[in-house]
Amino acid sequence: MNKAKLLLLLVCAAFAAVVAPPALFLANVWRHDGSAPLTAPAPGTDDAGHMNTRHSARVIPVSSDPAEAERQLSALVRQTAISGGHISISGAHHSMGGHTIYPDGVVLDMLPFNRMSLDAERRILTVGAGARWSEIVPYLDQRGFAVSVMQTNNDFSVGGSISVNCHGWQNDSQPICSTVESFRLLIPTGDIIRCSRTENQELFSLVLGGYGLFGVILQVELRVVANEYYVAEPHFVKPADYNRVYHELTRNRADVGMAYGRINVAPSSFMENAIITLLKRVPGDRPTTQTLTDEKPSLLKRLVFRGGIGSDYGKNLRWWLEKNMGETAGKVLSRNQIMNEPANLYSSRDPASTDILHEYFIPAARLGEFVEKSRPIFLKYHPELLNITVRNVEPDQDTFMRYAREEVFGLVLLFHQPRTPAADEAMAALTRELIDAALACGGRYYLPYRPHATAAQFLQAYPQAPEFFAKKRQYDPNGVFENLFFLNYGQPLLAAAAR
Repeated sequence: MNKAKLLLLLVCAAFAAVVAPPALFLANVWRHDGSAPLTAPAPGTDDAGHMNTRHSARVIPVSSDPAEAERQLSALVRQTAISGGHISISGAHHSMGGHTIYPDGVVLDMLPFNRMSLDAERRILTVGAGARWSEIVPYLDQRGFAVSVMQTNNDFSVGGSISVNCHGWQNDSQPICSTVESFRLLIPTGDIIRCSRTENQELFSLVLGGYGLFGVILQVELRVVANEYYVAEPHFVKPADYNRVYHELTRNRADVGMAYGRINVAPSSFMENAIITLLKRVPGDRPTTQTLTDEKPSLLKRLVFRGGIGSDYGKNLRWWLEKNMGETAGKVLSRNQIMNEPANLYSSRDPASTDILHEYFIPAARLGEFVEKSRPIFLKYHPELLNITVRNVEPDQDTFMRYAREEVFGLVLLFHQPRTPAADEAMAALTRELIDAALACGGRYYLPYRPHATAAQFLQAYPQAPEFFAKKRQYDPNGVFENLFFLNYGQPLLAAAAR
């Protein structure tokens, strides 16, 4: 055998030795993975956490015709106020703490209420609260525009996103509240009013991030931006240096369109390093309409992500791929392409388990301190932690129950757990210790997730809560709009205030 053939064989053998183990591993993940996403729970029966099984008395699909929907809902709210019943409001029901559920109550299925129109000159999208971002992004894409601020994924509804006051990869931005010009609100009397920064200002601030407790959001006016193209640029950093490096990379940088970070959860170097990914604007003339394609969601991305469950090798493999290939593997993608990915691409397909989200908002300068405080907590409980994403949020100027009173980094944590009482109890214990760590750093936790925080933790994180629920009682004295979040936290506060 000549040297050239020997060299070729050695190269092939080396390539096989490198590629074969991850290929065989991912093939095994694929073999055990479910063939399709689990069926979403029906409105009023559960939510995305699959740990809030309840039964509402009636589910009312809202008419898709705006005028008919307003007549339908006004009559229903007046009737419910008279009868002493309760209404909860459901969109994509992606919250996890019973925010869209009231036991034996009436639940509104808002998803049919999804009509939209665009004023291109003013860059204002008028949209029904039931519309999902998966409907909005393609609509805007056809017209050369994109969403200003939304979650990373497109499964959620506009009304739900506003009710939790979401945020995303849109760096150096306030939450979604900052993009809301106005909305029409059905209040507990059955009347419909307009809320904005100049009209019904108090209700405007209470409803944004108000978890559906003050009325039904109907139509919303949202500011939109031009669609544009980005390429990902990774930067490696230690968590202790994250705040400094992040601001060096993003402040006063017109070429940065979006930015986010990931903290390593791989056992080989657990929480010891991070990646800051800049999505940098790509100059040049490119089409900004019809940029979405009919590509199927990436099976490989799903397998790499789900391969981390119960596998140190899988977690280490994912981190290695993120470090060496990046989020977009060097592709130039439009803003709409990046924001048009469904969360259920990564979700559990095992009916006996579920994926649980946490989020902690930490003052920017104290991010490294929180990582140091939280790492031993994870090592104590050994949860199945799949991901930590980091996103910065500028101070919120609009909402009453604000979580960003200063610039913060939001750390989004995704866990996998069995759907059992024992697993839920263990998650509750872990959650409370993480909340204490966040509070010790001057931070707080996000309210759309499992109701594991104690009453004392809730009050320390949101000292405005007693006044928030007092205003809830003022605007809704008969308790027309209620949900499990209110029953868990609001009702005890109001009862204590009445003693």
